Amino acid sequence: MGFEKWWLPPAPEVKKPRSLYNAASLAYLGDCIYELYARRHFFFPPLSINEYNKRVMDVVKCEAQDLLLNKLLGEDFLTQEERDILRWGRNIVSSKTRTRKRAGIAVYNRASSLETLIGYLYLTNFKRLEQMMFQLGFTSGASSQNIADELRSSFQETTSTSVQSQQPAKR
Repeated sequence: MGFEKWWLPPAPEVKKPRSLYNAASLAYLGDCIYELYARRHFFFPPLSINEYNKRVMDVVKCEAQDLLLNKLLGEDFLTQEERDILRWGRNIVSSKTRTRKRAGIAVYNRASSLETLIGYLYLTNFKRLEQMMFQLGFTSGASSQNIADELRSSFQETTSTSVQSQQPAKR
């Protein structure tokens, strides 16, 4: 899984990140770390820059992050402490952005909570961060579109299910 070697810059030693940083700061850091995992995942086999970018953008958008968070929660992978970090990160207040308008506040907030957890784990427990990212499907070996394809199909199923449930019942 890659625990033996650091491929990211080593995190600064922070004993209690929650006392030094607010959730938005950890989400800012987590967003960067998450994108590095996505870029590393799709780096092999060699592709055009446009194809790299398309694949990465498919998994870094907040809808994809929300689906991945639901996967972790559904598999009961997270510890109680990690769930507490998620709740803390979900309460981030941010200005209105196009992303938030496009995806909706709830999806945006859940994605931000995942980024907060990633930033927190990067500072406190890199090995656990690696385990979590591996659980989400990010690998360091030869990659494919598996994450993006899985997310797309899950997202389409979720969307079609919610649209069907909103339609009035036929009599």
